Amino acid sequence: MNVVRAVVILIALALMAVGGRFLLEGLRQPGFYLLAMGVVVCAATLFERWRYRATLPRAAPGWQRTDERFEDAQSGRTLRVYYDPVSGERHYVSEEPDALGHPDHRQP
Repeated sequence: MNVVRAVVILIALALMAVGGRFLLEGLRQPGFYLLAMGVVVCAATLFERWRYRATLPRAAPGWQRTDERFEDAQSGRTLRVYYDPVSGERHYVSEEPDALGHPDHRQP
């Protein structure tokens, strides 16, 4: 977990704690607002980590290459999808050469 993500999660937890405290003190409107904001920020941060995975330099042994390819919007690189038939997990491997001119993808 990088530092920015950890700080955002800590802020979200603080919002939830303050919101919970306000609710216990009888301050319903600000309490619900702070609690809801903390939950939304925490959930969005955790969802972002789960949903958007980093590109791998090469496919792991046992992974199957698929016909699926797409262009990554952030890097502009073409990515190939590899699939693990055991777990159902998918990895995204760059098909473009690295800085040394070597292709990033290597089939297992």
